[in-house]
Amino acid sequence: MVHINDPDFYEELYVGSSRGKTDKWYWSIRMFGQSNVSAFDTLDHDKHRQRREPWNPYFSKQSVSRLQPLLIQTVVDKLCARLAEYQAAGRPAVMTHAFACVTTDIISEYSFPQGYNLLDRPIFDHEHYDAWMALSKVSHVLKQFGWLYPLLDRMPMWVTRHTSPEMYLVLCTQDVLLKQTLAIAAKRETSDYKETTSRPSMMQAFMDSPSLPESEKTPQRIKGEAQIAIGAGTLTTTHALKAATYHILANPDVKERLIQELEQHIPDPDSPPNLRYLEQIPYLQAVMHETLRIFYGNSHRLQRIFPDRPLQYKDITIPPGTPISMSTVHVHDNDRIFPDPYKFDTSRWEGPNPPFKYLVPWGKGTRMCVGMELAKAEILTTLANVFRRFGRKMELYQTVRERDIDTIYDVFNPLPSRDSNGLMVMITPKS
Repeated sequence: MVHINDPDFYEELYVGSSRGKTDKWYWSIRMFGQSNVSAFDTLDHDKHRQRREPWNPYFSKQSVSRLQPLLIQTVVDKLCARLAEYQAAGRPAVMTHAFACVTTDIISEYSFPQGYNLLDRPIFDHEHYDAWMALSKVSHVLKQFGWLYPLLDRMPMWVTRHTSPEMYLVLCTQDVLLKQTLAIAAKRETSDYKETTSRPSMMQAFMDSPSLPESEKTPQRIKGEAQIAIGAGTLTTTHALKAATYHILANPDVKERLIQELEQHIPDPDSPPNLRYLEQIPYLQAVMHETLRIFYGNSHRLQRIFPDRPLQYKDITIPPGTPISMSTVHVHDNDRIFPDPYKFDTSRWEGPNPPFKYLVPWGKGTRMCVGMELAKAEILTTLANVFRRFGRKMELYQTVRERDIDTIYDVFNPLPSRDSNGLMVMITPKS
C-alpha cells in the first residue's frame, strides 16, 4: 500500500466516475465483519455504483429537508425534554450517550418501519452505542484475521459472550438487524403488502428497488446495508455533536457569540425554524464547519485502487492495481492550510475564501459518505435547539479535552483515551 500525505492530492485520489473506476482494497473492507455485502464494503466500482443507487434518493438534500421537521426536529424536541428533566433534578448528563440516542432514533426510524425510540427509556441508553463502538474497536483485528468473524458467528452465543464480550455485543446487534430485515422480507410475500407509515422505510425501499436484481434483495444482504446505515448513522454524528458541544462550552467567546446569534434568529425556542433557515445562520455554520475539521469524521486511511490506469504523483508513477490511501487527519491537521490546527477557530470559515476544498470529513469521489446531508441537518438542528434552550445554563462537568475529546487512537472512528467517560455536562436548574 502507498500512503500519500499531501492535501493538494486529495482530489486526484478520490475522484468521480468521469475520471475512471476506483475499487476498494479487499484487505481493508473486512474491518466491520462483512465483505462485499453492503455498498460500503463492495470492492468493484460498477457493483458499488449499482448498490449505492437506492441510497441516493433517501439522502439527497431535498429529501433531508423534507425529513427535518417531521423526524429530526421531533427527536431533538424529545432530547430537549429529557435534558430538562436532568436540569430539574440537578443531575449531570452524559452527552455522548444522549447524542447517540438522538442519532440512533433518527436513523433507525428512517431505515425500518419502526425505530428504536431510545429516548423513551428512563436514562440515556448506552448499550446500542457500546455495541457499535465494539465493532469499531475490533476492526483492526478483523482486517488482519478475516476468518475470525465467520468463526465467532458460528459459535454458540454463550461461548462468544465469555470469550469475546465485544464480539458478543456485535453479534447481538447483527441478530437484531437480521430479524428486522427478515420481517420486511416476510411482509413482502403477503397479499396485503404495504408500508405502515406515510413513507417507505429505507430497507424496504431497497428490497423494492427496480435498480437491484432479486439476488441483491436477500435479507442477509439487506441486513448488511442496515448495519452500515445504523452504525455509521449513529457513531459519526454522535462524535461530531460531542466535539461541537465540548468546544462551544470550553471557549466562552464561542459560546456567547453562538447563543447571541441563536437568540436573535430564534426568538421563541419553542418554535424552532426549519433546516433552510438554520443553514442561513452564519455563526452556527462556522461552528459546524470547524467541528467537522477538528473531529475529522473518520481517522482511517481510506484506500483506493485504480484498476485500469496508473496514477501519477509528482515524478512517481504508481502502477494500476496498487492500493493508495490518504488520511483526513493529515489534511485537517495540516498547519499550512489550517494554522494552529489544535485550536478551535471558527474564523477559518468566516473570511472571504474559506478553505472548503480541504474540509473532507465525508471523503470525496464516488464513494464519499452518502449520509452527508442527513448528518449536517442533525448537527445544525441539535446544536441550535440545545444551545438556544439550555446554552446559558450549561457547563462542562468532569470533562477534560486531552482525555475525553482529542483523538488518541484510530479504529476507523477517531476515539479518545480508553479512560474517557465521555462528554458530561451540568445544566443549572432554573431559579
